[in-house]
Amino acid sequence: MSFEEITQKTYCPFAKPSKMGPGITIRTGDVENELAQHRDIISDFFRTAAERSRDGMIITFEDSTLGITLDALVDLTRRFYTTLTHMFSSVYIPDDPQPDERWYAMIEGELFFLVSFAPCYPETSPRYTHGDQRTYFLLQPASTFERNVKFIDRQRAGIHRAFAAVGKPYDARLANLENDMFKAVMPIDSPGQHIPWWEPEGSTAQEQQDRHQHTGL
Repeated sequence: MSFEEITQKTYCPFAKPSKMGPGITIRTGDVENELAQHRDIISDFFRTAAERSRDGMIITFEDSTLGITLDALVDLTRRFYTTLTHMFSSVYIPDDPQPDERWYAMIEGELFFLVSFAPCYPETSPRYTHGDQRTYFLLQPASTFERNVKFIDRQRAGIHRAFAAVGKPYDARLANLENDMFKAVMPIDSPGQHIPWWEPEGSTAQEQQDRHQHTGL
């Protein structure tokens, strides 16, 4: 299984014809050091994404332990964004983010958001990897949605219905939040609750969700 094959199995019509940039593979659990070695590739992708009409780039994590559980994925997401803050001054993690605050990470002037696909997600999840034990981070530049906004608006309701019809529903309220931090890690058992991956290391995904139920998501 590869990410291309996972994409072909998705029920989102926007995903299949996407034009992707060069991919990056992180081969060990030393995420911080390996990711830093690819700074130039990441920088070039976002600097030229709009000009080249690129829809995303894939970062593949080959160490199966990095996404084998939801807690492991939360930890990986926190490590990933924290490493980006050291690599790019334009990336920052707010101390007390709110769901109605607009936030995207930004590199080379291009806003982007993250979608993760990991082995911890069951078959009922849109983030299911079909048995692939690797974890994939899809980084999507905002310019791709600006180019395709009319198509996306026309297809949005149909996309929701298509996923729901095969038992893979996702929460539209979470997807439509202004703050992308709240969407980076998709819950498994409680679709209406976000997972605050930015909280200090050591707290579990369930504990994080429990502490943040006041948001009403």
